[in-house]
Amino acid sequence: MFLPLPLLAAEKKLQPLVLQLEPEVAAVRNNIEAYLGEIEQRNTDEMRRYARFARGQLTQALEALGYYRYQINLEVEEGNPAQLQVKILLGEPVRLQQVNLKLAGPAENQPDFTLPSTKKLQPGQQLNHAAYEAAKKHFLDQALNYGYFAADFSKSSLEINPEAGTANIDLNFNSGSRYRFGEVTFDQKDQFQESFIKKFVRFNKGDAFDTERLSELSRELRSSDYFNEVLVDVHEDQANEALEIPVEVLVRPRKPHSLDLGIGYSTDIGPRLSGSWTQHWLNDLGHSRGVNTELSLPRKAVNAWYQLPLTPPMTDKLRFTTAVEDERFDDQRSQRFSAALQWHHQQANRWDRILSIKGLQENYQIAGEADKAWLTLPGITFDRLKSDQRVDPSQGYRLHFDLAASHQDFLSDINLFQVTAFARGLYTFYDDHRLLARLQMGDLYTEDFSVTPVSLRFFAGGDQTLRGYAYQAIAPTSATGRALGGRYLLVGSTEYQYSLSSTWRLAVFVDAGNVTLEREELKTLKVGRGIGLRWISPVGALRLDIAEGLDELQGGWQLHFSMGPEL
Repeated sequence: MFLPLPLLAAEKKLQPLVLQLEPEVAAVRNNIEAYLGEIEQRNTDEMRRYARFARGQLTQALEALGYYRYQINLEVEEGNPAQLQVKILLGEPVRLQQVNLKLAGPAENQPDFTLPSTKKLQPGQQLNHAAYEAAKKHFLDQALNYGYFAADFSKSSLEINPEAGTANIDLNFNSGSRYRFGEVTFDQKDQFQESFIKKFVRFNKGDAFDTERLSELSRELRSSDYFNEVLVDVHEDQANEALEIPVEVLVRPRKPHSLDLGIGYSTDIGPRLSGSWTQHWLNDLGHSRGVNTELSLPRKAVNAWYQLPLTPPMTDKLRFTTAVEDERFDDQRSQRFSAALQWHHQQANRWDRILSIKGLQENYQIAGEADKAWLTLPGITFDRLKSDQRVDPSQGYRLHFDLAASHQDFLSDINLFQVTAFARGLYTFYDDHRLLARLQMGDLYTEDFSVTPVSLRFFAGGDQTLRGYAYQAIAPTSATGRALGGRYLLVGSTEYQYSLSSTWRLAVFVDAGNVTLEREELKTLKVGRGIGLRWISPVGALRLDIAEGLDELQGGWQLHFSMGPEL
């Protein structure tokens, strides 16, 4: 089908605006487009009226970037729709000649109260009104954050000489006195004792005001498992003569009980059911308790706990636990009952420390031999997690160390000393590229390894340690070829991930490691390599890996599926 030329011409729509810049400067064009916004089709009369408005917007867009010696020519091409043709000769921009940024008052002696960045405010730089306003905002925002509520500019001027092409900036900021924290009061409907809930406050009356301290209080109350509504508020106009501002905190309790049920799957243990019941608070001292269960083909477990908060309650606590566990894998079997007391404490350097004492009764069978043992295990754990996000971090690391020991003179059947450690690190570069590294180590000292319970021996292989090898396949064996477990563990992994989208990533990896009875044998490492796919779900990463174990006897192709945090 052919259409007459006049009809084709009638269907062609003119652009409402044609803009010519001389010289062409991308930042100027973008700023003009931002000021003008989307331009609608207009007839000739409407476009002429719009042109008067457009001239004012063009003037603001140019001067905002320091162009004061411009020439603007506007012409309306008649028609329906009409077209506005804009020609702009920019001319030389105004440049900064003198820049004076001064801070006076008590804030002058506060190291973290900083002057604005001077990259765009150096003499010789092109005038940019946004940079000038940002410098003023930098002073004012810090004053609000640090409690200088009477702060103001003793001088705030931007002098522009368009003919000379120069501009001078004078910003003199006087902080005034710094306000302080006053009394903290809670509106909490008598759910908790006042003495307990005040343990959440990490600052004292008279401390220098800092909004980050208030944000920290709000975050920790929200994450404490006690409340579902938190509001922290201050009113500087209520300050007393000592400039102390009262802090008002409104909290409302969450429901005391919660029940969670889950289903999962991994190639190591197959399908898994889990459940937990938690009573988040059972008295006005903030005590809590709960029960967790797990059911899978190789593992059944039930554990219960009771927790007493300490000071501060968001990091420090006493926890009593007891557990019954039954694990079976190939010809291995471990039936365990344990009870423990743990003291959780966060140190000043942000390391979490757990001091514990645990009683363990284990009946076990391995390599055709059955035995049982009672151990009293005092121990210490250190853990440090730093990441930019909780569910799907892009940067961060985790360090974890465990030490445990038993002695026959201290309610134990055997002498034993065990050290385990792991480190994980994640680094993202150029937005879409990620490097993930992992290192696990273990050392078990005992006078007679043959009577060491199965749960304390080391094994490797599977999606959490050495991919490309079956679950717990890497371990020293008996004369009949049955796995015995080992005294020494060393496993490392390096993984590269490429982001296909916000929720999908490709991965390639290499794992290496071994489990041995002699430390010198760790020099011989078993290696696995492979590729994988990652889906970032709302609860964390789901991982599907295809890996090849390169060991001739124990290696081969393995499919691994698992989920959990990257760190």
